[in-house]
Amino acid sequence: MPHGALNLPEDVARDLEARLAATTPEDTSRGLFFLGVLDAVRFLGGPEAVTRCLAQVGETADFMPMQTYPFPRFLRLSYVAAEQLSSLVGGHEAAQRQIGTQAMLDFLNSMFARDFVQQAGGDPKRLLELMHSGYRTALNFGERTVEWTGPTSGRVFMKRSLMPVPYNEGILQSALEVTGVHDVQVRGQAQSLVDAVYDVSWS
Repeated sequence: MPHGALNLPEDVARDLEARLAATTPEDTSRGLFFLGVLDAVRFLGGPEAVTRCLAQVGETADFMPMQTYPFPRFLRLSYVAAEQLSSLVGGHEAAQRQIGTQAMLDFLNSMFARDFVQQAGGDPKRLLELMHSGYRTALNFGERTVEWTGPTSGRVFMKRSLMPVPYNEGILQSALEVTGVHDVQVRGQAQSLVDAVYDVSWS
């Protein structure tokens, strides 16, 4: 995909192209994540922003939550959406984080997560442990593991997540906040294009 084909800044387009190159034809995502992108755009930018976003990537809004779609389509949609929102939230990375937050809210309210949200019973450690096994039902790729570093802190390892660090920071922030804990801190450090480590803590 040539630079600027999606009307993205050069550095953003380069990052997207690299991630698209790292995907395979077998990588899929459930439609609920696509809908989460559109929900974030609608909430922050209004329906006109949704229309512009969909037109730019040649998509329509008729994603089915439980249906699987090729992951490259999600990458393009999320990057264009983040750029649509960047001026409203303080930049592309901040927008990716917002989209990740919405993705996790949608996921936790979906049929995929209902059982293990109940099993977690409001325990942030238990939720993270269950989330990273249950998450595989919505994405058919990637590995996620958790290592606890203290009573209210831990380290999340994501291998081949394909999404940028800010997006995954938003996912983890939202997952912890939904349990009712306070002062949630999430700091991601990329180890490669698709691998990263996230330090999380709360009070």
